[in-house]
Amino acid sequence: MKNTFMRKALEKIFGEELRVLAIGTREKLELTQREMGDILQMSESSYSDIETGRSHCGMVSTILLLELQEDPDDFIQRAKEKANLWYEKEMQLI
Repeated sequence: MKNTFMRKALEKIFGEELRVLAIGTREKLELTQREMGDILQMSESSYSDIETGRSHCGMVSTILLLELQEDPDDFIQRAKEKANLWYEKEMQLI
């Protein structure tokens, strides 16, 4: 049960971080949602679902999105920090 709760929390945290990254990347590259979807090998509507938070990036989309970053490790470290902060807060509640 604990692992399921932790995984769901991490999916939410990382999903939100990837959503923000996708929006920022699209804006930086001055692309339409259709163009961004093409780069990420998905339909425009599927990409739109990521931007609106209706769905999260899958594995392929995440890898392709990270390839567009100047420093993918920077994103990974920031996302891990947010997850660690969440975890520390949860541990204080126990």
